[in-house]
Amino acid sequence: MARRHGPAGSNGNRGDSMGQGSFSAAGFARSGRTVAVLLAAAGALGACAVPPPRALFDLQSLPVAAAPAPVATAPGTPAVRRAAASPVQVLVPEPRALAALNTDSIAAKSAPGEISYFPRVLWADQLPKVVQARIVDSLENSGRIHAVGVPGQGLAITDQVLVDIRAFQFEAYRGRRGVVELAVQVMDDRNGRVVGARVFRAVAPAKGEGPSAAVAAMDAALQQVLQEMVPWIGSLV
Repeated sequence: MARRHGPAGSNGNRGDSMGQGSFSAAGFARSGRTVAVLLAAAGALGACAVPPPRALFDLQSLPVAAAPAPVATAPGTPAVRRAAASPVQVLVPEPRALAALNTDSIAAKSAPGEISYFPRVLWADQLPKVVQARIVDSLENSGRIHAVGVPGQGLAITDQVLVDIRAFQFEAYRGRRGVVELAVQVMDDRNGRVVGARVFRAVAPAKGEGPSAAVAAMDAALQQVLQEMVPWIGSLV
């Protein structure tokens, strides 16, 4: 049965709908004021945002190896021989790390198991990417490997260097020092066999206060690790 409607206002319906309309308009007005307040608060928060970092820090690679000395040879052969690069092509994927180190923040420990970060200073990139770049550079600079690359370059790979970052921080509770520990595997990419595995760890004292001295200590520890790691990798590939 069709619903019957009485004359407008005869049963108060018109008045009710006008009341509802007035209520909605007031509600919209209040909502508009609320949105305006929220936008103003957001603007204030934006004005009070965290300031940009004061400095970005990088790490060093091992220097380019010196040219080999001339080698006297038997008559009829060239008088000088170059140290031949190995015929391998090595891939260095991005190292793995826990979330606490998989960041561009610079880690510090004031107690065992407690990690914090230096304020307003950062690594030049995510720490695993920085470490990856320095390993690649150091292997290239050794002059003993034909080619070194990262995923996506399309090299015909013979070996991979797989790295886990176990520690890369400044420690203030054990005499103010930089600590670096890398677990490294060398894998034959042709058959998936790990031909060598080793953990490299180094500690270097900080020679001052503040983040610059802390980063210098971590960099010195990394140099010690690379000095052992690069020739070890070269002996396996």
